[in-house]
Amino acid sequence: MVTSAISAVVVSRYLPQNIPAPPNKTHPKNGNSRESDRTAERQPQSSSLPSSSSTSLELPIAVPNVSDAKASEIFKQVKEYRRKIEVLLYMQEAVVNVMDFSRVLGIIVDCAYSIVPADRISVMVLSDDRKSMTVFVSKDVKSLSISSTKGVAGYVATTGLKLNIKDAYEDPRFDSSVDDEVGFKTESLVCVPILAGGGVVGVIQACNKKGGFDDEDERGLEALSLSAGSAIRKAQLYASAIRSNRKSNAILNVVRCRTSGASIPDLINVVTASTYNLLLAERVSVYLVDRIKGEIWICVSKDPSIAGLTLPIGRGISGQVAKDGKTINVKDCYTDDRFDGSCDKKTGFVTRSMLCMAVPGFDDESKPVAVIQAINKLGAKSFDDEDEEALSAFCNEVKMAMRGNFLEAALLKLESDQKRQTNIDGTSYLREFGAMFGRNNNSGELIEPDSPTSWRDGKKPKLSRKLSVPWNAHSNLGEDQEFDDYGFDLFSKSRDDLCAIVFSFFEEFNLCNRLNVDDDILQNLILAIFETYNDVPFHNYYHAFSVCHMTYMMIRHCDCARFLTSLDIFSALIAALSHDADHPGVSNSYLVAIQNPLAVLHNDDAVLERHHASTTTKIMAEDDNNVLANMKPEDYKHARKVILAAIIGTDMSRHMDHVTALHERADRTRSTPFERASVKDRVSLVSNIVHCADLSAQTLPSVVSEVFEGRLMEEFSQQSAKEVEDGCEVSTFMKGLDNKRKRCELQLNFVSAIALPLWRGMAKCFPKCSERVERAEEVLNNYERVLAEIDEAET
Repeated sequence: MVTSAISAVVVSRYLPQNIPAPPNKTHPKNGNSRESDRTAERQPQSSSLPSSSSTSLELPIAVPNVSDAKASEIFKQVKEYRRKIEVLLYMQEAVVNVMDFSRVLGIIVDCAYSIVPADRISVMVLSDDRKSMTVFVSKDVKSLSISSTKGVAGYVATTGLKLNIKDAYEDPRFDSSVDDEVGFKTESLVCVPILAGGGVVGVIQACNKKGGFDDEDERGLEALSLSAGSAIRKAQLYASAIRSNRKSNAILNVVRCRTSGASIPDLINVVTASTYNLLLAERVSVYLVDRIKGEIWICVSKDPSIAGLTLPIGRGISGQVAKDGKTINVKDCYTDDRFDGSCDKKTGFVTRSMLCMAVPGFDDESKPVAVIQAINKLGAKSFDDEDEEALSAFCNEVKMAMRGNFLEAALLKLESDQKRQTNIDGTSYLREFGAMFGRNNNSGELIEPDSPTSWRDGKKPKLSRKLSVPWNAHSNLGEDQEFDDYGFDLFSKSRDDLCAIVFSFFEEFNLCNRLNVDDDILQNLILAIFETYNDVPFHNYYHAFSVCHMTYMMIRHCDCARFLTSLDIFSALIAALSHDADHPGVSNSYLVAIQNPLAVLHNDDAVLERHHASTTTKIMAEDDNNVLANMKPEDYKHARKVILAAIIGTDMSRHMDHVTALHERADRTRSTPFERASVKDRVSLVSNIVHCADLSAQTLPSVVSEVFEGRLMEEFSQQSAKEVEDGCEVSTFMKGLDNKRKRCELQLNFVSAIALPLWRGMAKCFPKCSERVERAEEVLNNYERVLAEIDEAET
């Protein structure tokens, strides 16, 4: 019905005004008259445009007595009008079921050429913001974007009035810049608006007809524009729906990838494939940003020759986006000074247009974590505003996915660098942090075996004394509470002093009185835990004390206490002190590699963390150490749950769970990131605190952090020697640690990729932790300065 109505309007609009009308006649009622034939339902036209000899449409015209010459002229006009009306009706039928935007425009222009004899006909469609128009179809111009307020087309689009100009260059409204760009000379032109939905959606413009365009040409284009408007609007809505669907599918693909825990290579593959479909680009590259080395790099690629390719930050268009995080959309790359055409020269590929956008940084959006580069829009000259909008939404989802994987990205970069430098395909750094192995389904549960639980083959660890502690818990401390400071020098204290200070942590919160815990039992437990720590360079009782001390400081001074109960705080201090109980001074990967009984016992999953938890449980089960003995059953169960969850939570394969959870909590609501009434929230918070404390060495003053750094490097060196002795593959990141550059790069990667993201998340939830972030950033800057000095010395 709508099509029939439009057809009637089109025909009535285009019927000639100067042809004599037919006389009134009475027709028979039998339905066999010519008038009945003309009003019968019209059959569909063929797929080709009607020719000038077409006679399928007859007009109700009677010619009075005129000369033969005049009659011939009139019938010639009638025949031409008939042909043009056939063209208009053909166009209406042709676009009814066509949804493709370019095909619709092509049909409109083809029909326009059949109605108006012009050298060039263009269809220009207004953008959504109505600030520009795109010349979608023309014989010599495609996808040229022009202003919607300049030139004749701009005037018609703005006012909705048609224009017929005999001499274009004499009209002040004419803009000759398009002629200059395409090398065309416009002489005469007629331009009419395309209307749809009560407004202008574009214009049809015909240029250059011998003798100029007349009223019939105007009426022809106006009639054409009536059908063109509805067809264009329908195609626009369909194209918008298709684009929206592509956007939804692209985002959904990334969400699925994120929720399935896919690795970085798998994620990048999904991002790349989704960007192809989202933007319809000829080529897509995804660069990861390595700010430590000041470069961007391709992690994975279908082309093995460019996998691992690096470019300096700031070089080329992608490098510039990585530098400042600002989107760059280039219509013609070879006219842009930022474009680096060296890759085109090597491959023979021609880069025409480019859209480059940053995946925002987790803490600072001006420091991207990745850059997505799309080259050459298929079916168009360049990428448009809608492409930018779609890619922006997509990049934000990629950011969320990478938040859970960027640790792996940093480690992959380290491994890539190692491979290029040493030609070693090492993955030990990834294995060490659990990035390449999924956790078992029971990874949150504690395994408490009856078999020997020491890392020393079959030898049970020495647990607790059966006597009350022989030291005074208040000795040698003074009244100034020197331990109540992040810069407390623990290395100047004896083990007994540190035991006494740990007891004071509990006293500061009056926990023994509140929870009905015997002081002597707690002192026994503290000493028993200290005694489980072995004589290894780093994972000894100094590290245990440091983690317990940081846990105390965070709860006391960073507003964490307001979300925790006394039992939570009590459990947090015990978990922090015992989180590395009976640590052998080697990594999980080493125990798995040599098939140590602990690794076999715990199915190669969080081997040491499970062992630490099991050791703690056994110590606390002894009567002289059982600080939970007098508690209610529900309190006993809760304390045990919190302690075990916090110890298991120090497993580095769970690191990104902590980072993601903290940032998401902070983004969701900064005022109450945790709910005190929620047991789940309190258990999570204790686990977050202990994990942060475990990775806090580089947030401490240099007098402490530098000692811990030296001890960790020594422990790594000792493990690499064991690996050589046992015939194992040496962990790549533990090699060559006698080299100052290697040590510096290792620490720099750790601080930037592991420690800082975690602490920044904690600081977003608890702003008073910001001082620790600032200190870690100072350490990072120092490492960068040292590396720069090494580079300068080497050159």
